[in-house]
Amino acid sequence: MDALEILKTEIKNKSIGKVAKELGLSKATISLAARKQYPNPHKIYAKIKEHYKQEIIGVQSTTTNLMELIKEIDS
Repeated sequence: MDALEILKTEIKNKSIGKVAKELGLSKATISLAARKQYPNPHKIYAKIKEHYKQEIIGVQSTTTNLMELIKEIDS
């Protein structure tokens, strides 16, 4: 998911005001960025990605053998 999609999702789930407060930016800045009208939005997008980064949850395995791993997952 890119920064613009993340921003739009956060605005939809919360509000422009809440997202702006979380990011430490003005509501106008958030609104412009969401509508792709903010000039040179790369710093804004970087801030969005950093603040709302999605973590990948992993699992611990006892093997590196693919066939054994598949059996481990199925059990």
